[in-house]
Amino acid sequence: MQRRTFLIYGACALAAGCGGASDGPAAPQLTIASNPAGTHVYAVAAGLAKVLQEQQGFRATIRPFSGSSVYLPLLERGEVMLGLNISIDSYLSYHGLPPYPQPMRNLRLLGMMFPLPIMYMVRADSGLRRVEDLRGKRVVITFRANAALAQLHKGILATGGLGEDDVVPLTVAGLPEAMRLLTEGRADAVPTGLDTALVLQVHSSLPGGIRYLTLGADEAKLPEVMPGSQALTVTPNENSVGLDGPTRVSGVVDYLNSSTHVPDEQAYVIIKTIHENWETLRRDYVQMRETSAEAVAPPDNPLPYHPGAVRYYREAGLWTERHEENQQRLLAL
Repeated sequence: MQRRTFLIYGACALAAGCGGASDGPAAPQLTIASNPAGTHVYAVAAGLAKVLQEQQGFRATIRPFSGSSVYLPLLERGEVMLGLNISIDSYLSYHGLPPYPQPMRNLRLLGMMFPLPIMYMVRADSGLRRVEDLRGKRVVITFRANAALAQLHKGILATGGLGEDDVVPLTVAGLPEAMRLLTEGRADAVPTGLDTALVLQVHSSLPGGIRYLTLGADEAKLPEVMPGSQALTVTPNENSVGLDGPTRVSGVVDYLNSSTHVPDEQAYVIIKTIHENWETLRRDYVQMRETSAEAVAPPDNPLPYHPGAVRYYREAGLWTERHEENQQRLLAL
């Protein structure tokens, strides 16, 4: 009798909430890797987790890291299910280009989530306004936690005719350390996404606040040095800081990535749920407002789509011949 009681208790403990068979299987667990709290990536990850929990009952948790270079190998190995990565990181990791020692061919794309303007930030009282003004200054170039961004930062400097030898290059662990150096006066310029919570925090802590520089005169150098990046104009709104008017900055896009370790059906449900709730996400998360529902599935992505995503985009009428050609080219690598 004692052994039978133990077996019944053990079976009950394995059921969701110890509620027995009538409660059905436990909800799937999703882990979404992101950059640190206070970044655009973390905010969007929180929005995706909220939608997936409310609409599908997934137990979605955000796992913040110091940068996306840290968790791309975890995505590749299937140790985290989802991750938000910029287009540059996605391209370099899938193709095995520096700083990644070998191709991460298990990575798969679910969709494009939002554009990310990135520019050098300085103290507003520094007198610095353009990239050309950084000559001889202490400039953060490399984030160890997001090493792929260094090439983008070099591209930004190149628009002003500058290389690493023309500045005092700094290497930091991640964005929080870079922000601290700027606040403490130990760095003159820090590259960052615009209007993040970390930026707002630094802006409020400095007399006069912060300012974003504008790209140098030779904007063609940006995509030449870092393929996949582009120059764009950002215009201040009522919530903006650091912008005196329309400003030319660099831009990349952020992808929601997964891997071949995620079952096709689960990937299908994830991207279907996100896409069908896109207008809600656009309304609630300012980072996503510039992206239309149709733009979620770009045809010129740098890594293959997950088969589950392909299935959904076919059903939604978003899959074209260009998508198929690019998909087969990438899978053949």
